[in-house]
Amino acid sequence: MAAVDYFITGDHDAARNAIAAALRAQGFEVATSPVGGWSVTRGSTSATVWLGAFAGKSNQRLEYSMQFFEYEGQLVARLNRESGAGALGGVIGVSRSAEVFTELDQAVGSELTRLLILANVVHYP
Repeated sequence: MAAVDYFITGDHDAARNAIAAALRAQGFEVATSPVGGWSVTRGSTSATVWLGAFAGKSNQRLEYSMQFFEYEGQLVARLNRESGAGALGGVIGVSRSAEVFTELDQAVGSELTRLLILANVVHYP
């Protein structure tokens, strides 16, 4: 599992909106999960099952999650990638899932930095 924690200052709702916008700008759908975080998905399950790695970067089904909690008054947003989560295309799919996860991390971090609300970021392998 890989994860990134973003420690965010300022208004928590505004930060969540900024994160959702950054994720959507990368082509992902954001939906509230049953446990209160977000399900972050892109691509087609059918195309991934039938075509595997040949589904292509934008059609491969990718699934990540975003969790939120507070630490010393700051909002912490944790972007998670399970090992190979949603990467039904074998080794190539797992590699692509990791690559896209890095792109999402950069997009979210850049947006929070642009808004001057990113206090710290911690990456977990």
